[in-house]
Amino acid sequence: MTKLAITLSRAEGTSFEGFQRYYREEHAPLAADLPGLERYTVSFPDDPESASYDALAELWFPDAETMAEAFGSDLGRKVTADAESFAEMDAAERVVLDEHVVVE
Repeated sequence: MTKLAITLSRAEGTSFEGFQRYYREEHAPLAADLPGLERYTVSFPDDPESASYDALAELWFPDAETMAEAFGSDLGRKVTADAESFAEMDAAERVVLDEHVVVE
């Protein structure tokens, strides 16, 4: 299982509440339809003023090839463009992980 973890920070001038609302109501439903996506979570900090980011997105794919194909698709490009519209993508941290479940 391949997981993509991304930290996102809100665009300048956007409130945390507005960022969170847009993410949940607009961006997440769009990204949820990425081809091959098996699991998708987004977490928001309890205390956003002391956190170094405003959201942590985790997207699971069967393998790295499927993930690359998903983001290379028309929908994948749309998801990326949408993220750029409400988040500071230059500040985003991205890491691709090979996940191993220890406790479920």
